Amino acid sequence: MKKLRFLLSVLVALIPLFSVSAQADTRDLLAKGGAGGWLNVERPVTRADMEGRLVLLDFWTYGCINCMQVIPDLTHLEEKFGDKLLIVGVHSAKFKGEQGNDRILAAAQRFGLKHPIINDSDFAVWSTFNVKAWPTFVLLDGQGKEISRYAGEKNREKLERDIEASLSSVTSMAALPAIKKIDKKDSLLWFPSRLVRANGEGFFLADTGHNRILGFDGTGQINLVIGNGEAGFKDGDIATASFNQPRGISAIGDLLIIADTGNHALREVDLVKKTVTTKAGTGARGFDRKVKNKPALEAALASPWDIVFIPLSMETKFVVAMAGLHQLWVYDFLNNSVSVLAGTGAERIKDGEASVAELAQPSALSQDGNSFYFLDAESSALRVFEKGQVKTLIGTGLFDFGATDGKYPDAMLQHPQGLAARNGQVYIADTYNNAIRLYDRQSGELSTIKLKGGTLNEPGDILLMDDAALIVDTGNHSLRRLDLTSGELTPFELKPMLP
Repeated sequence: MKKLRFLLSVLVALIPLFSVSAQADTRDLLAKGGAGGWLNVERPVTRADMEGRLVLLDFWTYGCINCMQVIPDLTHLEEKFGDKLLIVGVHSAKFKGEQGNDRILAAAQRFGLKHPIINDSDFAVWSTFNVKAWPTFVLLDGQGKEISRYAGEKNREKLERDIEASLSSVTSMAALPAIKKIDKKDSLLWFPSRLVRANGEGFFLADTGHNRILGFDGTGQINLVIGNGEAGFKDGDIATASFNQPRGISAIGDLLIIADTGNHALREVDLVKKTVTTKAGTGARGFDRKVKNKPALEAALASPWDIVFIPLSMETKFVVAMAGLHQLWVYDFLNNSVSVLAGTGAERIKDGEASVAELAQPSALSQDGNSFYFLDAESSALRVFEKGQVKTLIGTGLFDFGATDGKYPDAMLQHPQGLAARNGQVYIADTYNNAIRLYDRQSGELSTIKLKGGTLNEPGDILLMDDAALIVDTGNHSLRRLDLTSGELTPFELKPMLP
């Protein structure tokens, strides 16, 4: 019995050592940089960089709206704690199209991330830390032991509290790897996203990465720049006003309504007065999923991604793809109020009455007659809103995606984000498949347009003209013209604004 007690006491004494060893192995795993290596830094992060320093792991996937909405939290923590805290983005891709190093690095640049990133495409780090959801945060102390973890949003204060309580474990302030620098100056466009026609022959483009809106004519000559190009939330004249990752654009007369995604707001551009005014949103990320006739400037929105005017209404209303809340909202321009139109806020596919339907990160809108088509990016789904009902046309679930032609339920998309419908023909910018797809409402058939003369990189939008379309080639920072008959893809060059 004494011998047994002795052995048990030895085992108990060794438990901390085994724990330290396990943590050491974990840090060794992190230092390997995952299946794809280290990204967004000038050199790999080493175990020595992690020794004696707090490490915050952010498990993310770049198409996830919740992952995008916590970026301000990460920026706040980086700025507050400096080199005492090493934030490591662990990118564990949900979609096949998100697995490549180039795409992950592009996403980091698009979102302005200032920390190292691991490409964890084989989910080895995810599994080691037993992560279950995006985003998840795991905080490690200066010895590599886990302090705390949180999943989802609204965790900034908890993380800040835990970090402050653990600063005593920090023993190293050695220089961390430099973040890769990017130069946007040589690129006229930077991750453009949305395109709309207005004022007859004019076009307006959300130059999202440059935080501005560009106006240009049919020849590609830029004739108007809206926004100062710096990320911010400022009204005023078009030269000094600021946006934050603007995306959706809708035009009515001499006005543009902008879905200012990063500011969780709707902004109005008066093309005659040359002014920008906030029309809806407080600037804070909202969580209320039961908004009804609320004054628009008192309502907190959540990453409005697209917006479209309702021309059939006797009133002046817009439908808003409220990606961050997995809902469609209505903005009443005349009453300056907002209401939920469809979706409970649960992130799933469920058809039926608007009030009980469930959506998954709606990201594009297009009207065709009495029908509103929309894309749910996270469920790779094409859906339609008609007579108060939501119906799924393509897509079966949050983790069902592909590039398959055919009919429901076999046909598949992969995280589509651009949409244009006309006479029952629905053109789709199938973003993660780098493709343009066509859905025929009458036959229910989804097909892929065979492109000639070029390839696309994460196309973000499509604008139909007579016999052609303009494609926003987001990942290539450009516009393309697509001949809808031949499939010929040619550059549509924009010309800088004349002095």
